[in-house]
Amino acid sequence: MFDWFILIYAIWRKMRTKMRKIQLLAIVVLLLGVFAACAPETETIIQEVEVEVTRVVTETVTEAGEEVEVTRVVVETEMVEVEVTAVPEEAAAAPTEPQMGGILNLSLGPDFITFHPYFDVSTGQFKPIFYEAPIRISDDGDFEPWLAESWEESEDGLSIVLHLREGVMFHNGREMTADDVIWSVDHARNTEFGHHLSDRFLLATGADKIDEYTVQINYSEVGPKLDGIATMQIFPQEALENIETVPVGTGPFKFDEWVPGDRLVASKFEDYWQEGLPYLDGVVIKPIPDEQSRMVNLLAGSIDALRGVPLADKELLEETPGVTVSSSPAGFFFYAFIMNTNEPPFDDPLVRQAMNYAVDRDKIAATAFHGAEIPVLEPYPETSWAYVDELADYYTYDLEKAKELLVEAGYPDGFETSMLIRGSSGPYVDQAQVYQQDLAQIGIEMELLPTELAQYFPALIGSEFAIASHGTGDATVDPSGLFEGAACCRPFRNFFGITDNETWFPEYAELIAQGRASLDQDERQAYYNDALTIQMEQGWNIPTAWRQEIYAYNDNVHEFRTDMAGNIWLNETWLTP
Repeated sequence: MFDWFILIYAIWRKMRTKMRKIQLLAIVVLLLGVFAACAPETETIIQEVEVEVTRVVTETVTEAGEEVEVTRVVVETEMVEVEVTAVPEEAAAAPTEPQMGGILNLSLGPDFITFHPYFDVSTGQFKPIFYEAPIRISDDGDFEPWLAESWEESEDGLSIVLHLREGVMFHNGREMTADDVIWSVDHARNTEFGHHLSDRFLLATGADKIDEYTVQINYSEVGPKLDGIATMQIFPQEALENIETVPVGTGPFKFDEWVPGDRLVASKFEDYWQEGLPYLDGVVIKPIPDEQSRMVNLLAGSIDALRGVPLADKELLEETPGVTVSSSPAGFFFYAFIMNTNEPPFDDPLVRQAMNYAVDRDKIAATAFHGAEIPVLEPYPETSWAYVDELADYYTYDLEKAKELLVEAGYPDGFETSMLIRGSSGPYVDQAQVYQQDLAQIGIEMELLPTELAQYFPALIGSEFAIASHGTGDATVDPSGLFEGAACCRPFRNFFGITDNETWFPEYAELIAQGRASLDQDERQAYYNDALTIQMEQGWNIPTAWRQEIYAYNDNVHEFRTDMAGNIWLNETWLTP
């Protein structure tokens, strides 16, 4: 059956630019044909059965001395052979309770760059397989105990005490204690390694051991703490030397082998602290960089699950029997166009505002993202306490307004520019193409520069661009994540030139600092509201749509969980035998 699905998939991709109703009808017809062709064959057998046979018999009898013919009906029983259809035994119902055992085969896309958990890389979704943190962010966006059973924050907001679980073992056979958390805090604070976690521990001054299972983390200023602790995966100090190629943590699976370009193999950690888990015997992660190849492997049954469903194919996969498609929650990472405020003409706020009015988010969502992503202007989820209704429609799609602003800025005929694009194909290129067409209507000629990631990030970090088609955001519960974690908006290590501004940037940075330092949520909301208003006014950051990690898996896979960052949690995943 999977061979037919692969054929249908190939045909669909060829014709996906045709009329949508026609293509969907064709898919339905083909799928019906597949089901008919793939229906189980019935078996015909020869079986002896007892039947009654009625015959008309003519006999000659003698009556009154004369022979006469007499006809009578005779009913006899005899055995005959007949063809019958064998009735197959009723299949056993699929189990509804978790089953032990099985190997999950999946692909996250490209091969691994590093297994160090403090680096956010393209395949970083693997982390919960091997690593865990003291606190976890739950599905509803709240914090829940994990390696720490509980915690409490001091009244002055300058420290937090973690009460660790006893008996949590590392994969190397040693128990996790307070000393490991203290070392992890120091490692997280260390900016010399160049990892991403240091941004979340800028205010941390270190940690103190209260007893073997109790740790106090100290801070120089009041600020959000739990988001950082929830991303501080604990691993033993003695594993640091080889951690980039040999992951060692407390997670449900332990590392077996990594064959670059071929596979990563992990097996069930028998000493995992959650009793009875994991259900799986192991996990095999296969690098399959090409999106289409991953889809084909899933449909053919070579892998059970994948990350990175092409947006153009999400609808088809959702309609494919035997396949489930899921997404990480919207509201944390987003696609965006971001301008370099040091690069003319984007050093002029009027030009930046004009660029905002020229963005048709609905069209980008419908065409570039194939209806699979949700348009966004205000880069908060609506569930956040920092969300402000008044800013949700700060900019609308208005080309006439954009033209007026260009005239006011001294560009009545528009201008020429170029856009650095993250990757050589995919949604970042697609959204740029839609934007390019609208900008042309107001006289702006924009050259598109699709760039492989190996060249893209050095150019981005070096601010060697005028405007970029980028993805940004931060998977945090607290709104400070947007202002201090997301590359677009943070007032330090910013690639978009905002820190060089001497007029509005000092106030922007001060508002962020005040929002971080306050312990009153209403005060914090006001500070962040004012900071976001400045960001909107200055207009260097143009969110277009929420960016979600899209996964697909076969129906024999159950409890496949992903969090707000798109990380996969397989501790409760199980397979139908």
